[in-house]
Amino acid sequence: MYQNEWLDIILIAGFTQGLFLCFVLWKKKQANRQALLYLIAVLGLLSLLMLGRATFQPSFVQKFATVIMLPDVILFLGGPLVYFFTLSLLRQKLPSKPRIYLHYLPAIFHVAVVNTTVGLNLNGTWDFMTVAQVIFCMFVIEAAAIISFLGYFLVSFRAYYRYREAYYQKYAAPFLGRFLHPFFVLAFSMIGIWILGFTYNYSMEKPDYMAYVIVWFLLAALIYFLAYQVYFHPALLELPELREESAGPEVEIPAEWVERLARFMEKEKPFLNQEIKIGGLAEALNIPKHELSRVINQGFGKNFFDFINSYRIREFIALRQDKRNNHLNILELAYQSGFNSKSAFNRAFRKEAGQSPSAYLKNSRPVAAALQNEKP
Repeated sequence: MYQNEWLDIILIAGFTQGLFLCFVLWKKKQANRQALLYLIAVLGLLSLLMLGRATFQPSFVQKFATVIMLPDVILFLGGPLVYFFTLSLLRQKLPSKPRIYLHYLPAIFHVAVVNTTVGLNLNGTWDFMTVAQVIFCMFVIEAAAIISFLGYFLVSFRAYYRYREAYYQKYAAPFLGRFLHPFFVLAFSMIGIWILGFTYNYSMEKPDYMAYVIVWFLLAALIYFLAYQVYFHPALLELPELREESAGPEVEIPAEWVERLARFMEKEKPFLNQEIKIGGLAEALNIPKHELSRVINQGFGKNFFDFINSYRIREFIALRQDKRNNHLNILELAYQSGFNSKSAFNRAFRKEAGQSPSAYLKNSRPVAAALQNEKP
């Protein structure tokens, strides 16, 4: 175990900070209590592990081996808890109750069997394992922990990626959960460093634990990053549940509603409002919200946000062709067209025009003509 006075001070500070974050998150009264509880669990475990590492003394290992090794259960609980936190945050369904317990079996096995066996052999209570066998057993534990973290972070990232894509299909607003992307970049970097340190120590006679110090810092940074994001941005706990909408039987819609909507969009240009919502548009047209959704889906063959963005793209093209706007760049014109971010504009443009804005600029004439003549 690598020991350093400054590292111990940092670990104690991290433990104190972890307790504080557990307390303030517990006091939060947000709707997504499930996500908070998973985050508090992994944060609390990490805090206890930091305290254990900070107060570690080599002379205690043999005497209290089974107790000292208990916090290592986070090696097999950290992955599942982060995964369940991610699913809960994104309002996705957790595994059913009988199956969810399977995710905790490696941690239970580690505490009940591996931790006990290795610990009792270290303190001399049992003696059926040699020192070499104990060391090999600990390498196996670490390798299994790496696989566990990597597997759970991969499925967590997949859940995040799928939710993000579905969110962008349904909503024009920026995705609040985008902070998860740098979280996963940092997580996979941590696992990469961990693998390098493990490989080096396994192949060398004299282990070097400096790589593990870096892993410790990154692991603490990961969990505290999540905690502070949730603490400072309560809206993250209000992410919508995205479900596949059933098309249902087609009901004939009044042609007058379709025409009225098209005239209103052309004349009033409500799409220029970056915060436009279907409820506000329905109210302005005096059409029930669910009926307006049906008008857009059946009359224009689009969902609400694709429908709005199609008008914004047309507005952007019109502004771009106006010589009075030559002094404005693409992003400024996108904002004037109703978009609220560069990424939202790029995604909508590619979906509507079939190419990126930069590609459009190279052959803008044919694309502009086609889009301007198209009835959204």
